[in-house]
Amino acid sequence: MKIYMNWISFLRYSKYLLINFIVFLCIWIPIETVYYFQNPLNKSSNRISCNYDWVLYNYCPNITEVKINTPDDGSEIIFTYTNEIGQRVSKKGAQANSAAEHIFVGDSFIQAEEMAYEKTFYGQLEKSLSVTAIGYSSWNIIEYNEAIKKLAYRNRHYHVFLMPNDINPAYWRSVYNEVRSGAKRKRDNTVPSSIIATIKKGYSNSLIKKFPNLSSKPKNLNLEIINSDEFASHAVNDCAPLNRLKSKFHTTMAFDYLVYSKSEHCWSNTHKEAANIALIEFAKLVATVDGLDSNLTVYMIPPGWSFTNQNTNGRKNNAHYAFGDNSRFTTEPLLKFFKDSFASTNFVSLEQILNEWIEKCTGCADNFYFPDDGHWTPHTHKLLSQYFLSELKKL
Repeated sequence: MKIYMNWISFLRYSKYLLINFIVFLCIWIPIETVYYFQNPLNKSSNRISCNYDWVLYNYCPNITEVKINTPDDGSEIIFTYTNEIGQRVSKKGAQANSAAEHIFVGDSFIQAEEMAYEKTFYGQLEKSLSVTAIGYSSWNIIEYNEAIKKLAYRNRHYHVFLMPNDINPAYWRSVYNEVRSGAKRKRDNTVPSSIIATIKKGYSNSLIKKFPNLSSKPKNLNLEIINSDEFASHAVNDCAPLNRLKSKFHTTMAFDYLVYSKSEHCWSNTHKEAANIALIEFAKLVATVDGLDSNLTVYMIPPGWSFTNQNTNGRKNNAHYAFGDNSRFTTEPLLKFFKDSFASTNFVSLEQILNEWIEKCTGCADNFYFPDDGHWTPHTHKLLSQYFLSELKKL
């Protein structure tokens, strides 16, 4: 009798649970359906990043990517379109300018997925000059060279943008780590169009997927924030600040930036090795451009923490960086290392150029680098378009 009553009680509670679950679904499914059609992220293609036999990775061919900037970065909804080789183009179905005189090649700073194509410096330059650009997040010198080989435009002027992350041994996408890993190129660039792929994308962008992440916090190593000016351009020969850093700094990407802010005699053996491996790959890039009977200009991109009060969120309080807003961390020694090794190549310090603009601007925190994302803002791209318009007309 007791077992029978327990079974009746179980069935009663099961019935209540089932009814509540059905009510929940009746409420939740319409909400999710409305959210699905209103969420711009669902307008993205079902795959964004692909592998190629000519480059390790890039945008997938002929896709649409939708990105929503963080609230601190402006909350803009950005649509990015690509052509058949994964190169960013101005609109869906557009082709890159294969007759361009000037070709800009780089990483995520050139990719510029935080803004519409027409706001990028090369998008603005297209109105006055014959230009094109190709770049992707975390590309390094190896990929820059592969992109130039893929385009293979002869008798042009290639503008290649280096970034300290290309060299930093702690960065997993650096030349140092790519060479050591022996990464192979293989073609895997099919973008799925099936219903299942679309459902998976919808689920990844859904509210039910989003809610559990609201309470998650980014990993923080509680690094002591560096507020000194001991890593700025006036202190490149002073190695002592490196020796005063706590040991847990030494495994972070921040440490690489600190090391390379000093002259070569301050670098560890690992940092010297990483820089020399990068030089070998850079020599291959120079040879590629020479083989195309073309000219080459190289720019070193400074991160936001090369200046005060730029990229004020991304430069601190995370697992990678701990740079105070009022500190500066130069890239000039790393640029000098390349210039000394390739005296016949034209190098340009973007740190010096941006520093002139920033010093003239009062109350301009985060005007030049996004506070969260850390890449150049539309304001910087506008200034760069004016700079290149002036400089390239002299050539």
